[in-house]
Amino acid sequence: MTASISVPAGEWASLRMYTTLGGGPTSQIDLFLTFQGNSFGQSNYVVTHSLRAYTDNAIAFNINRDNGTTSGSAFICVSGYIVG
Repeated sequence: MTASISVPAGEWASLRMYTTLGGGPTSQIDLFLTFQGNSFGQSNYVVTHSLRAYTDNAIAFNINRDNGTTSGSAFICVSGYIVG
């Protein structure tokens, strides 16, 4: 999975992935963001992880920021395959 997050310069973000399996409790996976620098007034973060995650439902993400009043953007990509 990969992600790119941009927030106003000087701000930070965190990214968490949620999965469920068999109706049991939700799995919460905190993903490590790497600061890439500032450009055009934005702080840019990326994450690239090779991981194994199982789910029988949707995969959800939660992006937290230290300032919820300014705008930011995120692009998240998950790839894998379905096992039947």
